[in-house]
Formats: sequence, structure tokens, C-alpha cells
Amino acid sequence: MNTLMLAAPPEALEADAAAHLPSPIDALLQRARPHLLSRPVDTEPAPAEPVPPAAEAATASSLTVSTAALQARVAQLPPLPEAVLAMVATLDSGSARLDDVAELLQRDQALTARVLRLANSAFYGVPGRVASVHDAVNLIGLRSLRSLVATAALTQQFACPRSSGFDLGVFWRHTVAAAFAARTLAAARGLDEEMAYTAGLLHDVGRLALAAHFPQAHAALLQATRAAGRGGRRLERQLIGTDHAEIGAIVAEHWHLPNPVVVVIARHHHPPETAEACTLVDVIHVADALAHALGFRHDETPQPPRVTPGAWQRVGLERLPFEEIFTQVEAAVADTCTALGL
Repeated sequence: MNTLMLAAPPEALEADAAAHLPSPIDALLQRARPHLLSRPVDTEPAPAEPVPPAAEAATASSLTVSTAALQARVAQLPPLPEAVLAMVATLDSGSARLDDVAELLQRDQALTARVLRLANSAFYGVPGRVASVHDAVNLIGLRSLRSLVATAALTQQFACPRSSGFDLGVFWRHTVAAAFAARTLAAARGLDEEMAYTAGLLHDVGRLALAAHFPQAHAALLQATRAAGRGGRRLERQLIGTDHAEIGAIVAEHWHLPNPVVVVIARHHHPPETAEACTLVDVIHVADALAHALGFRHDETPQPPRVTPGAWQRVGLERLPFEEIFTQVEAAVADTCTALGL
């Protein structure tokens, strides 16, 4: 697959800020979480943000990330751990048994410790009383365990980004929030819940790869974003010659992830303008904005991303029990991040 063909066209980059309405999630937050609102609700299109002078100056330097350099760095990424891949495959088979999963889990000591920590958290109501892996798996459940395993696998791959100013904890809280929101929204729309969770967890992996392997470019991007008060793929491309969606899709291809996940990562900021039914891209697009709206933001996007009207209508969050969804996402983030030490 040619990842570059998946990226949004240049005109879409220009429209990223201008064509999107201020997040309609704000209207829902006004009812359910008014304390989280950081700006008033309005319906006027936002103007395209100018590239700040800091970015213009940085562009003149050697910060550009070429496709060749990017692919060379991605090729050096280690594969996902075998124990994790085996466990995910077992859980995805539909015929997984608790004993089988517990046996696979015990092959990874770090993951075992995290699962036991989660099982003994206050969330499950039996703190300090779960001592065995089998009991932990039984308590947590296979679906929640799969989410934990997928999250743990990704956090292990990028443990120490070298970019100054990059807050790894903030990043993970955002991606975990987007992943849980995506799974809930996908279930409501009859889409693959676990693929939605994986895509939500990985939607910003390009930002992580950039921070880990091109720290100078990423640090300059953070500085320019903070100077402008707004991020965006247009700013990324002007500064470093690529954007996090394209980088993330290349990482996903390197890991041989399912094609739908690669497509979502590449297009999650630019869902189809028209579609007959809700797509996985729509779900991740809205879940990403929802995570930001609930306060789980990352440094590269100080302002919540705007939601395209078509994706918003197809997902139909306002027609779902959104207060319950907000509560579930917040609890899941707190629980999972505590278990993983994030």
C-alpha cells in the first residue's frame, strides 16, 4: 500500500481549520460537563490559522523529515512482542479460554504485573485481594483484558521519546480516552469494536514516532504550536514536510496492522465529506475530538480539533446516551492509566 496516497489532498489541509465547525461536542458538554468548557459555543467557521514567524524561521533550517528518512527510521522499530501478539490473536479468535489466556499472560512479567495492579484497583471493588493471574483475568474479563494488552504493547514500544517538552503521560491519557470512546461509538453504530479501539489507540502514533525519532523537528513543532496557540496538519507540513497522520500510517504498515487501521490513522482528521453510512474513520474522528473535549488533550493540539459536520451526523453522538459515555470514558482512562503506570 502507498501510504502517501491515503493522506488528505493539499486542499483538505488548507480546509482543516476553516471548514470545520466549532465542536458540537461543546453543546453536549454544556449539559453534562459545563466545567470542562474552555470556550463559548458558537457556529461560525474558524479562520485558517496563520503560520507563526517561529515556524517560518524553523522551516528554513534542516527540520524537514523526508519520506526516505522516515521510512528508514520506522524500519528500525522493533516488532510487537510475541507474547502480546499471541495473546491478542487468542482473544480475537472468539474461542479463548481463561486458562489459555492466563498461561499466555504469564510469559510477560511486566504485563502480568500491570494486569494484577488493574485487578486490585478500586475500580473492581476488591483492592488487594486478587493474587493470581487466573483470578485477575476472570475478574477483568476478556474484552477489557484485550484493551489493556494492546495499550501495554504500544507503551512498551515508545517508552522514552527524546523530544524535549513532550509529556508522555498526557499523550497516553489522550490516546486511551480516544480508544475507549471509539469502542463505545463503534458498538453503537454496529462497527468492529476492537478494531475501533486499536485504531483509536494508534490514531496519533505518528506524533509519538516523531517525538522518538525526530526530536529536533518535534521540539520545533511544539514551540511553533504554542506560539500560534493552535496546531494542525497544515502547520506540521509547512514546518517539517509531513504530518503525524502520514507518519502514523507508515508505522502501522510496518507493524502489518489491518488495512482499515492504516486507513483510519492516515485519514482521521479528514473523514469522507459524504458517505452512506458511518465509517471507522468517522468514529475515530469524533472520538479524538471527544477525548480533547473531556480534557484529555496533548501538547500539539492546545485547542480541541473541530469536527466535520458529515462525520458528526453519521456518528450521531447527540442521539446516544452521551452522559453515560462521558462517564465511562473518564473512568476507563483513570483505571487503565493507573494500571499501566501512565
